[in-house]
Parts: sequence; structure tokens; C-alpha cells
Amino acid sequence: MSRMPRLAAIEDEQKAANRQTESLAGLALTIALIIASLFLIKNLQKSTALEDCLMAGRLSCGMPAFSQGAATRRI
Repeated sequence: MSRMPRLAAIEDEQKAANRQTESLAGLALTIALIIASLFLIKNLQKSTALEDCLMAGRLSCGMPAFSQGAATRRI
């Protein structure tokens, strides 16, 4: 009979450990989703800015501006 309370205590500890592990896994998944969302938002903003520039009729959207001399100079 003395073993029953010990087994119950061990089971309670295992349940608590499992609950903590599941909570940490949920937190890790939430953080991963937030990071992926931020990456996606940043890429969509870049794409939108490029499309807006092209729709405005500009030709040098997203490219660095070079001077005329640098573009025609041979190396």
C-alpha cells in the first residue's frame, strides 16, 4: 500500500513535466511563426515598393544609381 502514493506522485511529476514541455514547444512554435511572418511582411513590402515604382513609369527601380561616366568606362 505504501507504493500507491509514490506511484501517484511520480505520475503527477511526469504529467507536470509533460505539460511544461508542451508549453515550451508551443512557445517555440509561436516564436517561429512570428519570425516567419516578419520575414514575409518585409519581402512583401519590398515587392510592393518595386511595383509602385514601376507603375509610376520609372525605369531604375531598385537599382543603384550610377553616373554616366561610370557606366561607359571600360575596365
